[in-house]
Amino acid sequence: MRNLVITFAALVSLIFIYSLRGSAQEQRASESEMKKKLEFSKNILDGLVTEDFSKILENAEALNKLGRTKWLENESTAYRTQNQVFWFTTGTLALAAKEKNIDGATLSYTQMTHSCINCHKLLRQQ
Repeated sequence: MRNLVITFAALVSLIFIYSLRGSAQEQRASESEMKKKLEFSKNILDGLVTEDFSKILENAEALNKLGRTKWLENESTAYRTQNQVFWFTTGTLALAAKEKNIDGATLSYTQMTHSCINCHKLLRQQ
């Protein structure tokens, strides 16, 4: 009986440790994606300041693509709404870059940044 209790306790401990490891891995993956988003955003700002439209376009498209993959991970209506705003603004940012429209790109970048802040605020509340 004692061996059964020890075995059961060990099994429960392993399951608990494994579940923590999975959460930590998910957290690291999410942090890595956010670092990528931040890097893309910084590159866009650099492109706006230097009027490097190819840099703006490349990074806006990368942000748009990364945002689309996150859609699948959260079913909250509020999150999905913020994500759609993010898609729209990264899309208009890319379009403005293709058209070499610095004012349109700047406005889209500002709107995109606003949607990022709103989304992070929302996620902290969840």
